[in-house]
Parts: sequence; structure tokens; C-alpha cells
Amino acid sequence: MIVCPILSGSSGNATYIESGSTRVLVDAGGTGSAIEENLKKIGVDPRTLTCLLATHAHSDHIRGLGVLSRRYKLPIYASEGVWKQIDKGRVGCIAACCMKRFCSVSKDALDLGDIEATYFSTPHDSYDSVGYVLSDGVSSFGIATDFGHVTPSIRARMKGCDVVLLEANYDYDMLMDGPYPYPLKERIMGPEGHLENREAGEFAVELIESGVKHIFLGHLSENNNTQELAYSTVRDVLIDGGVVLEQDCNVYMTRRYEPSRKLEI
Repeated sequence: MIVCPILSGSSGNATYIESGSTRVLVDAGGTGSAIEENLKKIGVDPRTLTCLLATHAHSDHIRGLGVLSRRYKLPIYASEGVWKQIDKGRVGCIAACCMKRFCSVSKDALDLGDIEATYFSTPHDSYDSVGYVLSDGVSSFGIATDFGHVTPSIRARMKGCDVVLLEANYDYDMLMDGPYPYPLKERIMGPEGHLENREAGEFAVELIESGVKHIFLGHLSENNNTQELAYSTVRDVLIDGGVVLEQDCNVYMTRRYEPSRKLEI
């Protein structure tokens, strides 16, 4: 399995996963052209994509869904609630045959070919949002961003994955000292908002104890976080938790506009 976040931040999110002949994009929050360009940078022809998955309906996760689906005739998998919220004026018309729906509380899995995707609900202020675990039977990749707190279902699904993309969205002091109005700060910090750097580190300790060997830190706020601060905060929490970096687990930062490290597992 090959995993590579190709966009990660408040301006757009997209992660590429490949196994066998199956090539999946989880979220398509950049423009279609930006996503195509970044796929080419990691040696992937956009015409070889097989499907798209959506986590929720915020624009930084769905902006490019429509154009990619139309251009390459790609099916889009999303929960019933996400389909109800997708603004057709924002993503354009999507062919009915490409609109693949599932119930987020069911225990079914999505058969994507050489990859099977299971899904789980995430607490975010976008109705019916989900995370995914993608497995090819040999290795597994879990993705969870845009959630305000770690729930039992998130723990159950993410633990034991080989690779995880985990949100480290904001630094508490930067958020509180920043220019956002207080209601927005409350939303970000709330139980359906985003995960703070230290909270990400605390969950990362649990994930590593469960066997996770590679963690990407992603979805960093452009106004309330920096790569250096996110990494150093999470690193310090991991060390305090007894984790030996590069022995127990490798931690990588994602990039907002460029492909991040391509990992083969």
C-alpha cells in the first residue's frame, strides 16, 4: 500500500492511497487542477484514479470532487448526510451513477477493488461526517481529521492501523491570542470542532501503544498553528508518554500545498 497526503490544511485536503490496481483519493478539497498537479508530482496519472471518498461537506474537503468526478468518470462515496449537504452550486452537477451513498452508522464496508474501506462517525460541526480505515488485507491506513474530541469509535477504528493521518489543527495559545472572534474560537475548541496539538499528541501515544508505526500530522490551521509548533508539541507529549521516536513510531508533518512524504508499507 502507498499513502501520500497531497494537500493538507484549511485551504484544502486530499490524500492518495494505492494498492494493486486501486487508486483512491480521500477528500478533494483543492481545485481540480491543483490536485492533478500534485498527483503528477508523486508520479500518479489522474486518469488512473478509481474512486473518491468524502469525509464531510466543508469546502476544504470537497471543492474538487465534482470536477474530478466529471473529468474521469469517478464514483464518489459519501455518507447520506454528506450528500444532503453538498452544495451543487459549489461542486457542480454530479452524475447519479457516481453518487455512492452509505449509512455512517452501519457496520458495512466499501469494496473499492484491491482496497476495502470501513468508516466511522466523527464529531464535527458538519452533519454525518466520517473518518476511514483503508486496508488491502496486508496493511491499513486510518484517516481522522476535523473532530473535536476522540470518541470510543474513533479509538476502536484507528488503533492498530499501520499508518494514521491525524489532525493537529491548532495551538491553544495562538488561537486565544489571535484575531478570531470569540464565538469562532469556542467553535474550534468545542467538542465538534478541531483537535489541539497537545490533544493530538495524547491520542498519538495511545495509537503508538496499539501498534501504529507511522503518523502523519495534518490539517494544520494557517492562522493558529505552525509546522514547527505542532511537531514540537506532539513530540514532547510522546516523549513524556515514554515513546522513543524513530524506534516506536515515525512522525511526519504534512504540507498545505505540496505533496508530503510518500510512504510505502
